[in-house]
Amino acid sequence: MKPQPWWSPLGDACFGLLPRVPYARPDRADCQGIAVAAHGLSAAARTDGPTAFTEANFTIPCGCRTALIGPNGSGKSTLLRVLAGLLPAASGSVQVLGAKPQLGRARVAYLAQRPRLTDPFPLKLRRLVQMGTYAHHGWFEECHHGDEAVDRALHLLQLTELAERAVHTLSGGQLQRALLARATVQGAELLLLDEPYAALDQESRDIVEGFLFAPNANLTIVMATHDPADSQRFDRILELRHGALRTVHACAGHPHRHA
Repeated sequence: MKPQPWWSPLGDACFGLLPRVPYARPDRADCQGIAVAAHGLSAAARTDGPTAFTEANFTIPCGCRTALIGPNGSGKSTLLRVLAGLLPAASGSVQVLGAKPQLGRARVAYLAQRPRLTDPFPLKLRRLVQMGTYAHHGWFEECHHGDEAVDRALHLLQLTELAERAVHTLSGGQLQRALLARATVQGAELLLLDEPYAALDQESRDIVEGFLFAPNANLTIVMATHDPADSQRFDRILELRHGALRTVHACAGHPHRHA
């Protein structure tokens, strides 16, 4: 039998430590008080581009469903990307769930207006939803995919029958529902949604609305929309126009929950 190299036990010991390195930054549990707070916030869609909005001041309480309205090009997507940690602020300050915006936070989920996946990447819908568990594992840890949580999320977004479908064959509405299911498995408390209704047929829209506005859902939502009719069900309305942001309507009923 060939003897092991002298460095093999040392390598095994080091590798045993790797699963303890978290993939996502540890977060405090449970949103309390204010979910998002911005003061004098300015940002641009590109670091070398013109400023989309300036001196934005607003707060969003935990549990508040907030509509972000304004014409195309007013900076709605830019603001969502700043909150998601995808773009830096040009000036001012913003706190998201008690910390500066940054990628890799299990409690925050961002859905782009037009999600893009490599076509035809061999990924099934169920595995896409399972990816929501990765935020709770280490980089090199063996993942136990949480089948029960995945099954619940598929059922919640009415995707069970599509679980074995290749992702690149899904309609836009089905893909949006799959990404929301992934956010559910991830345990996201804050959803940043960029015009999620744009690609939805009526069936998918009804399912998504039922998910977002479920009275027992412990969610804080910031959703960009260009349709004023969409905003009527929200607790708070923020409007971006001509580079300025104003609060049109504060949370209805009571300060921290959807009325």
